Amino acid sequence: MEDLASFDEDLSDCLYKLPSENLPMLEEAAQEVADEVTRPRPVGEEVVQDIQVMLKSDAHPASIRNLKSEQVSRLVKIPGIIISSTAVRAKATRVCLQCRGCRSVISNIPLPPGLQGYALPRKCNTEQAGRVKCPVDPYFIIPDRCVCVDFQTQRLQESPDAVPHGEMPRHLQLYCDRYLCDRVVPGNRVTVMGIYSIKKGAQTKAKGGREKGAGVGIRSSYLRVVGIQVNTEGAGRGATGSVTPQEEEELRALAASPSVYLSLARSLAPSIYGSEDLKKAIACLLFGGSRKRLPDGLTRRGDINLLMLGDPGTAKSQLLKFVERCSPIGVYTSGKGSSAAGLTASVLRDPHTRGFVMEGGAMVLADGGVVCIDEFDKMREDDRVAIHEAMEQQTISIAKRPASPPP
Repeated sequence: MEDLASFDEDLSDCLYKLPSENLPMLEEAAQEVADEVTRPRPVGEEVVQDIQVMLKSDAHPASIRNLKSEQVSRLVKIPGIIISSTAVRAKATRVCLQCRGCRSVISNIPLPPGLQGYALPRKCNTEQAGRVKCPVDPYFIIPDRCVCVDFQTQRLQESPDAVPHGEMPRHLQLYCDRYLCDRVVPGNRVTVMGIYSIKKGAQTKAKGGREKGAGVGIRSSYLRVVGIQVNTEGAGRGATGSVTPQEEEELRALAASPSVYLSLARSLAPSIYGSEDLKKAIACLLFGGSRKRLPDGLTRRGDINLLMLGDPGTAKSQLLKFVERCSPIGVYTSGKGSSAAGLTASVLRDPHTRGFVMEGGAMVLADGGVVCIDEFDKMREDDRVAIHEAMEQQTISIAKRPASPPP
């Protein structure tokens, strides 16, 4: 977006305020340029593939809880964590309708992008002279003559460090289409650029089996994604931010010091006196090691697991809270109120598609960072067994009945 603003500031401003109208024109222009550049093309490749314009901006991101009604239909930049993702499905962009009565066909009807619906015409407009009048709601869609694109919905959750104290993290539904599908997985920390949009609320079952919809003017919000930046992906990419040359020089000087290990341990929770051996172990946990892939394909983890044992009142929970705050990616949970699904992953039913989706728990959201589990001895044995694989292999396998394929 900054490159576009340096070229034409008015065009950049129009794109920020009216992205739904200007993005199709940008994609059409990119299609024409690609058509001219790639000529002549080989036989059988006369048609240029669909081009999708993705946007990227260096502007300061906003929070999910700061999105207001004034920003509807405008470009916004939101950071967060992907917690769930649905399967890739097909959505029609242009449909072909046929009347059941007179068999007339209406072709190439454009549909609005995103999750907005489309209401079929209630009456047939074909001339009815000398024929029986067509019934009400006569049209049906011809699937073979529709133009479809891939799309996927995901759920974005606020980062734990952005949630005010005492409040629950908020969520936002994401709509990704075409080349943006399957770009991220649950657990990735991302920065999303998209169009803040609204859709009709989902209908619920009322008493008597009838469907009860939301109010006429009440709409639910979602984000039409036009660009995704993955901040964390895989091991070793948990740290965010950049290091200046001056900071790098100071870090190298600190690493050359013979007492760097003791200095790092003493800098952890300096208000808590003593516990030097415990602080040294926490320093090793935060720095981690190097993950090794052996020649036979097996992986040897480079991180350690730390179990703190001690009498009550020895600041074990305070040390956990400090680790959560100082780690770039940290999630704190208590063992008494944690379940196996809340720590690993749960299988939920999507209210829109009625299909099953997996939603990541605390250990998935802490991928690439540290998960702190307090009151570990208060956990139920069944819940404690569920995290053994994550501690040993650093993977989470789901084999629940709705999610597992039939044998």
